[in-house]
Amino acid sequence: MLLALGGVAAPAQTFDCVAGLCIGQPFDLAAARDDWQVEDWPDPDQCTQVSGGHLPAGVGMMLQDGRIARFEIGLSDPGDAAPEAPFGLRRGMSLTEAGIRLPDEGVEVDMHKYSWPPGLYLDWLDAAHDRALRVELPGAEVEVILWGRVEAVQLSEGCV
Repeated sequence: MLLALGGVAAPAQTFDCVAGLCIGQPFDLAAARDDWQVEDWPDPDQCTQVSGGHLPAGVGMMLQDGRIARFEIGLSDPGDAAPEAPFGLRRGMSLTEAGIRLPDEGVEVDMHKYSWPPGLYLDWLDAAHDRALRVELPGAEVEVILWGRVEAVQLSEGCV
Protein backbone atom coordinates (compact mmCIF):
# COMPACT_ATOMS: atom_id res chain seq x y z
CA MET A 1 0.00 0.00 0.00
CA LEU A 2 1.29 3.43 -0.88
CA LEU A 3 0.04 5.18 2.22
CA ALA A 4 -1.10 4.49 5.74
CA LEU A 5 -4.55 5.94 6.37
CA GLY A 6 -5.49 6.88 9.88
CA GLY A 7 -7.29 10.21 10.00
CA VAL A 8 -10.77 11.16 11.11
CA ALA A 9 -13.54 13.04 9.34
CA ALA A 10 -13.40 16.84 9.48
CA PRO A 11 -16.34 18.57 11.17
CA ALA A 12 -18.73 20.02 8.55
CA GLN A 13 -18.13 23.64 9.63
CA THR A 14 -14.35 23.21 9.26
CA PHE A 15 -14.74 21.49 5.91
CA ASP A 16 -17.47 23.66 4.40
CA CYS A 17 -16.38 27.17 5.39
CA VAL A 18 -13.33 29.39 4.98
CA ALA A 19 -13.30 32.93 6.39
CA GLY A 20 -17.10 32.92 6.74
CA LEU A 21 -17.68 31.79 3.14
CA CYS A 22 -19.32 28.37 2.85
CA ILE A 23 -19.88 25.70 0.21
CA GLY A 24 -23.31 26.23 -1.39
CA GLN A 25 -23.53 29.88 -0.32
CA PRO A 26 -24.44 32.41 -3.04
CA PHE A 27 -21.62 34.74 -4.13
CA ASP A 28 -22.60 37.83 -6.13
CA LEU A 29 -19.84 38.57 -8.66
CA ALA A 30 -21.43 41.90 -9.55
CA ALA A 31 -21.20 43.05 -5.94
CA ALA A 32 -17.60 41.83 -5.44
CA ARG A 33 -15.35 44.78 -4.67
CA ASP A 34 -12.00 45.52 -6.30
CA ASP A 35 -10.15 43.49 -3.67
CA TRP A 36 -11.56 40.28 -5.24
CA GLN A 37 -9.80 38.78 -8.26
CA VAL A 38 -12.13 37.01 -10.68
CA GLU A 39 -10.74 34.82 -13.48
CA ASP A 40 -11.71 36.01 -16.95
CA TRP A 41 -13.39 32.80 -18.07
CA PRO A 42 -15.91 32.62 -20.94
CA ASP A 43 -18.99 32.52 -18.70
CA PRO A 44 -18.11 33.62 -15.14
CA ASP A 45 -21.77 33.55 -14.10
CA GLN A 46 -21.79 29.82 -14.84
CA CYS A 47 -18.33 28.93 -13.53
CA THR A 48 -15.20 30.83 -12.48
CA GLN A 49 -12.43 31.02 -9.89
CA VAL A 50 -12.21 33.83 -7.35
CA SER A 51 -9.50 34.83 -4.89
CA GLY A 52 -8.61 37.79 -2.68
CA GLY A 53 -11.31 39.61 -0.77
CA HIS A 54 -11.36 38.33 2.78
CA LEU A 55 -10.15 34.83 1.87
CA PRO A 56 -6.85 33.93 3.52
CA ALA A 57 -3.74 34.42 1.37
CA GLY A 58 -3.22 31.41 -0.89
CA VAL A 59 -6.86 30.26 -0.82
CA GLY A 60 -9.18 30.56 -3.81
CA MET A 61 -12.67 29.30 -4.55
CA MET A 62 -14.62 28.05 -7.53
CA LEU A 63 -18.09 29.40 -8.19
CA GLN A 64 -20.67 27.41 -10.14
CA ASP A 65 -24.00 29.00 -11.04
CA GLY A 66 -23.38 31.83 -8.58
CA ARG A 67 -22.65 29.58 -5.59
CA ILE A 68 -19.43 28.56 -3.88
CA ALA A 69 -18.64 25.02 -5.10
CA ARG A 70 -15.09 24.42 -3.81
CA PHE A 71 -12.08 25.92 -2.10
CA GLU A 72 -8.55 25.49 -3.39
CA ILE A 73 -4.97 25.99 -2.34
CA GLY A 74 -2.14 26.12 -4.88
CA LEU A 75 -4.03 26.86 -8.13
CA SER A 76 -4.16 30.63 -8.62
CA ASP A 77 -1.50 31.43 -6.04
CA PRO A 78 1.47 29.35 -4.91
CA GLY A 79 -0.30 29.09 -1.57
CA ASP A 80 2.88 29.29 0.50
CA ALA A 81 1.09 31.38 3.12
CA ALA A 82 -2.16 29.38 2.90
CA PRO A 83 -3.66 27.98 6.09
CA GLU A 84 -4.21 24.28 6.56
CA ALA A 85 -6.90 22.64 4.50
CA PRO A 86 -9.35 20.16 6.05
CA PHE A 87 -7.79 17.19 7.89
CA GLY A 88 -4.69 19.32 8.60
CA LEU A 89 -3.44 19.04 5.01
CA ARG A 90 -1.04 21.64 3.62
CA ARG A 91 1.21 22.22 0.62
CA GLY A 92 4.67 20.70 0.80
CA MET A 93 3.60 17.54 2.68
CA SER A 94 4.81 14.16 1.51
CA LEU A 95 2.47 11.41 0.33
CA THR A 96 2.85 9.65 3.68
CA GLU A 97 2.11 12.80 5.69
CA ALA A 98 -1.01 13.53 3.61
CA GLY A 99 -2.20 9.91 3.73
CA ILE A 100 -1.98 9.76 7.51
CA ARG A 101 -4.28 12.79 7.81
CA LEU A 102 -7.05 11.52 5.54
CA PRO A 103 -10.03 9.54 6.90
CA ASP A 104 -9.83 5.76 7.13
CA GLU A 105 -12.54 5.26 4.51
CA GLY A 106 -13.47 6.79 1.18
CA VAL A 107 -9.93 7.43 -0.11
CA GLU A 108 -8.78 6.43 -3.59
CA VAL A 109 -5.36 6.80 -5.19
CA ASP A 110 -5.20 7.62 -8.90
CA MET A 111 -2.54 8.60 -11.42
CA HIS A 112 -2.05 12.34 -11.94
CA LYS A 113 -3.55 13.43 -15.26
CA TYR A 114 -0.46 15.39 -16.36
CA SER A 115 2.42 14.11 -14.25
CA TRP A 116 2.47 10.32 -14.42
CA PRO A 117 4.76 8.87 -13.33
CA PRO A 118 5.25 9.62 -10.44
CA GLY A 119 2.31 12.00 -9.90
CA LEU A 120 -0.75 10.97 -7.91
CA TYR A 121 -4.14 12.18 -6.78
CA LEU A 122 -5.45 11.25 -3.35
CA ASP A 123 -9.23 11.59 -3.51
CA TRP A 124 -11.54 11.42 -0.48
CA LEU A 125 -15.26 11.16 -1.16
CA ASP A 126 -18.31 11.50 1.07
CA ALA A 127 -21.04 10.95 -1.53
CA ALA A 128 -23.82 10.97 1.06
CA HIS A 129 -23.04 14.64 1.82
CA ASP A 130 -21.82 15.63 -1.70
CA ARG A 131 -18.35 16.43 -0.36
CA ALA A 132 -14.91 15.54 -1.68
CA LEU A 133 -11.29 16.50 -1.26
CA ARG A 134 -8.43 16.05 -3.73
CA VAL A 135 -4.75 16.23 -2.89
CA GLU A 136 -2.54 16.60 -5.99
CA LEU A 137 1.03 15.33 -5.84
CA PRO A 138 2.59 15.81 -9.29
CA GLY A 139 5.92 14.89 -7.70
CA ALA A 140 7.03 14.04 -4.19
CA GLU A 141 5.04 16.76 -2.40
CA VAL A 142 1.48 18.07 -2.17
CA GLU A 143 1.09 21.03 -4.52
CA VAL A 144 -2.69 21.51 -4.81
CA ILE A 145 -5.57 20.82 -2.42
CA LEU A 146 -9.21 21.10 -3.55
CA TRP A 147 -12.28 20.53 -1.37
CA GLY A 148 -16.02 21.06 -1.66
CA ARG A 149 -18.82 19.61 -3.80
CA VAL A 150 -17.92 16.30 -5.46
CA GLU A 151 -18.45 17.52 -9.04
CA ALA A 152 -16.36 20.68 -8.53
CA VAL A 153 -13.46 18.85 -6.90
CA GLN A 154 -13.22 16.39 -9.80
CA LEU A 155 -12.76 19.16 -12.38
CA SER A 156 -9.13 19.35 -13.47
CA GLU A 157 -9.03 22.17 -16.01
CA GLY A 158 -11.05 25.04 -14.69
CA CYS A 159 -14.70 24.19 -15.22
CA VAL A 160 -14.14 21.17 -17.46
